[in-house]
Amino acid sequence: MSRVLVLSRHKGPLDRRIVAEINTLLASGREVTFVSVPTMIPKDCFDGRLHIVMPSVNGAASSMTERLKHLAQKLPSRLQDLTKIAWHCLHFSSLSSYFLQVTPRERFDVIHCHDLDTLPAGVELRNCIAPDAKLIYDSHELFPFQYKNGEKRQRDWSRIENAYIREASLVLTVNEAIAEELTRLYRIARPEVISNSYGVHCSTERLTEEAFLAHFAAPAGGFRVICHGAFIREKNLENLLRAFQKLPTAVQLFLLGEGPAEARLKRLCRKLGISNVFFGRWVPQEHLLHYIAHAHLGVIPYSGSTLLNNRYCTPNKLFEFIEAEIPICASDLPELRRIVAGHGIGAVYPMEDVPAIAHAIEACRVRCLRGDFALSARHAARQRFAWEQQEARLLELYERLGV
Repeated sequence: MSRVLVLSRHKGPLDRRIVAEINTLLASGREVTFVSVPTMIPKDCFDGRLHIVMPSVNGAASSMTERLKHLAQKLPSRLQDLTKIAWHCLHFSSLSSYFLQVTPRERFDVIHCHDLDTLPAGVELRNCIAPDAKLIYDSHELFPFQYKNGEKRQRDWSRIENAYIREASLVLTVNEAIAEELTRLYRIARPEVISNSYGVHCSTERLTEEAFLAHFAAPAGGFRVICHGAFIREKNLENLLRAFQKLPTAVQLFLLGEGPAEARLKRLCRKLGISNVFFGRWVPQEHLLHYIAHAHLGVIPYSGSTLLNNRYCTPNKLFEFIEAEIPICASDLPELRRIVAGHGIGAVYPMEDVPAIAHAIEACRVRCLRGDFALSARHAARQRFAWEQQEARLLELYERLGV
């Protein structure tokens, strides 16, 4: 069987798309070496045959990095953006050298690059150690277009993507809209789509309603709306939080996760006296679905007016809501409309401002109570987007490449 080199620069808890794809490749009999920058790998998430190369970060350097990030988060928003741009310019030059230094000098039949920040390294590694290897570019998003007020970063990353994307033997991405946009931007053959389906082990340990509510220090009896993931400015969370000030207190928002915007969001709650928003700390991926299942509605409030990457998104939480079979209230963005409204598992609304979000939540609540989003439709969507469907497609594409 073929030997696969997988590259990742994913920070924080490792993206479950990477976990699912690696386990699929291992189960097929392929040998896989996973080379990553230091990241949080969930316990027992990988098949034991995986070879992981992930050198630890020098303690002093890591500590200094964390201190600088902490200080940057205290700056005004505009200065935070400038700081990120400066950090990016200093850091990018070392990306390829990191992978060139730590990757084993072995024969690989395929190099699978997750996201644009590993693609240049993948091309260089192929040239240096595996000239006959097939190169796969797995684009998780419209990478250059995820930075608010970052026009220079967009131009720089777009130039990098344009320079390297045609080196790939196969381009994968996460949805139809991004596939079409990549085709338009770079005049390449249309990328293949592998959806961000759940695809990881879920614990069989039961979570009681009491334990769920205790996790958030929330009272029982409300209509529960959940939003989980990274707390960052680009997710429109401040407007979501303000919307709940306009809703009855029995309509509750549960924010599950962590991130740089967390302290600011909590301060805003206190300042405005919002009593129906509850924060819960991040939980491991294998327990996540049990928390989601206790909600009556999942919300995806992203604004598509400023970031092209948001406009064409299909975030992980979409497929986690689908896997948990709860109704979804989402922004009226192209792919969310296609999946959520198209499969009858929820509704989409404009969510650019506070009144619009409040209206969307209340309208969805009424429709949920009325039974508009049938369990049969949610079950059918879960079957349609199950990882088993995606992994069959992934293996078919590998076979097509002859690897």
